[in-house]
Amino acid sequence: MSTTGMVENYISTVARGHQTLRAAKFEAIGNVAALNERQAEIVQGVRSLLGACPARGPLNVHTIATHQRDEYSIDTLTFEGVPGSVVTANFYVPIGRPEPFPAVAVFSGDAPEGKKQAERQRMGQLFARRGIAALLFDSPGQGERLEYYDSTLRRSWVGRTPGVERSHLGHPMLLTGNRLTHWMAFEGSRALDFLASRPEIDPKRLGIVGDGASDTLVRIMCCLESRIAAAAIIADMHDDALLGGESVESTLPGVLTQGILAPDFLLPFAPRPFLLVRCAAQREVLPHQQTVDDLTRVYKMLGKPDRFEAAEERGVKGFAKFTRTRIMEHFARGFGMGVERLRDIEAAAEAPDTLRCTETGQVGNSLNAQSLFSLHSQIAHALPPPVEAPSEMGAAVALRAELRARFAPLLALPEAVQPVACEVESRSNDWGLHVEKGRIVIAEGLYAPYSFYTRPPSTDSGTRVASPVLLALHERGVAGVTGASAWMKSIPQAGFHVMAIDVPGVGETRLQAEREENEGYDAMLNGPESVWSRRALNAGLNLFGLAVFSVLRTIQYLKTRWDVDKSRIVVSGTGRGALWGLYAAALEKDVSRVALLRGLSSYKCLAERGRHNHHFSLYLPGCLKSFDIQHVAACIAPRPLKLINFVDQRKERRTSEAIHSDFAFTSAMYSAMNAAENFEATTSDSAPETLAKVMRTIAAK
Repeated sequence: MSTTGMVENYISTVARGHQTLRAAKFEAIGNVAALNERQAEIVQGVRSLLGACPARGPLNVHTIATHQRDEYSIDTLTFEGVPGSVVTANFYVPIGRPEPFPAVAVFSGDAPEGKKQAERQRMGQLFARRGIAALLFDSPGQGERLEYYDSTLRRSWVGRTPGVERSHLGHPMLLTGNRLTHWMAFEGSRALDFLASRPEIDPKRLGIVGDGASDTLVRIMCCLESRIAAAAIIADMHDDALLGGESVESTLPGVLTQGILAPDFLLPFAPRPFLLVRCAAQREVLPHQQTVDDLTRVYKMLGKPDRFEAAEERGVKGFAKFTRTRIMEHFARGFGMGVERLRDIEAAAEAPDTLRCTETGQVGNSLNAQSLFSLHSQIAHALPPPVEAPSEMGAAVALRAELRARFAPLLALPEAVQPVACEVESRSNDWGLHVEKGRIVIAEGLYAPYSFYTRPPSTDSGTRVASPVLLALHERGVAGVTGASAWMKSIPQAGFHVMAIDVPGVGETRLQAEREENEGYDAMLNGPESVWSRRALNAGLNLFGLAVFSVLRTIQYLKTRWDVDKSRIVVSGTGRGALWGLYAAALEKDVSRVALLRGLSSYKCLAERGRHNHHFSLYLPGCLKSFDIQHVAACIAPRPLKLINFVDQRKERRTSEAIHSDFAFTSAMYSAMNAAENFEATTSDSAPETLAKVMRTIAAK
């Protein structure tokens, strides 16, 4: 059976199961009362998904300059979004029109230039000429708000697109239970605060519009913001069913398990005026048909079918000329402004310096303001809450159970409904060993390819003898294990069988790229592994949890084999494999010994430090609210555990002193269990030395 696309199919199948339940629930809405109940249910569900709400402090508006034009003026200004951070904005205000004006907040989508993008400028100009004020503002990672701006490079040192910057910022935020999605939507809410505070603006006629990456943000605001009188989205991405995964903004862990799909975010907005402009290439299927169908039904049920509009645009994206005109007319009708045919003049864009809100063009080195990264780093610094180390055996056993109860739910392990089984594909010889290759069935539709290296039976005895086994977990899968010749010679010589597996998403089951756009660091942040990790989270799964589950199921399989000594199942892991093995050993009591190499030393360093380069599939959203890696390691006590050359957020080796500090709690737990000698966190300067340390750990009687 082929494993190509297996993990993607598994995640999609789980997602479709949630979609089917949601569809039945939506179809059961038969009257306005039932619809109102569903609207309230969605609002409550979305609030629970977003995590803690940022504080709402003073706006601290600073107007830098005002530029007069024939029919409008442009204010360059800043205001505070999340307290301590500065949002750069351009405010287009009509001239010669009756006050108070309606006003629209315009998200900057995924345009690198942000509010200064030419087409976006023309949208602001058209709004103002029609008598509608427009606030165009930069979101994190674009325009004047690069989170990781380097003054020497004069660009972001993370990457060249807003998506890369936001992934670098948003992934660690998930560890603390926060959501970059929420913080960015909150900035949109603060934009409405600004508009409502202006004397020339009518606070009862406020609108919002977004495109591209801001699709999800506008949906969230439509769901939660009662002040919005009309809204529009230019949609060219995100699957209705999976709610994206292409970007960190569309990542809301567990959203599908609550029966909330992309169209549902807009249900509470009905029957207020809403426009959905669907964009696609000439021959592509237009996205968001489910949203169109569902909203058409809802607005009709509420007796306001004319308030929902769906337009189509092919071959272009964003604020193209046709789209701008359609959006402007939609808001004019929504604000009750009557009919006025206004020609969209393709005016020249303003010079970037004219619209600049900061001296240097970047908040990071112009204003005394904090970035969202620095604000979140302060939150991470106070986490996790301190866990008091036990002083004696009874307290240690109780605390071990409590810690397991903290981290196990976050893994979202599938239910093992069937006994573990395997499908043997071939038998051969290599390294002087018998090699069995096959697949372990870990769940319906999910397999772990394996290579099992067994020692030949002794020639002087006809009896069958079970031997200890080393379950070797490498971040590159089976190939990473079998490619280490020194290990493959030494371990069998010590009397061990060797089992190597490809966990979901690795080796034979690697995730397939849907498009070949990203390379290097960009690929790590937004490549197929990150995309499917985010989709898995939305579907209530966890790609890291699936890896741990495959290790647990492999251990169960090993215990069924006659040739394995069940009392001596040893786990070794390298790189990401170190954490797969760590969690599995913490949950599986029949693992006798553990030796781990080059694993991540703490989640906290990922959230606190600016530069990090670990794959997103390693992340456990919300973990830092209650534990870190040292607490998981403590759950292996009192069994022997050796950690070698553990690394920081940049995959650089921690010093011996730093590792001891990172795992001080683990050491204390072993001491409380009278097994201090069984735990060691150490460093090694050579491959032979590392192998020797591992062999001393796993081969000890």
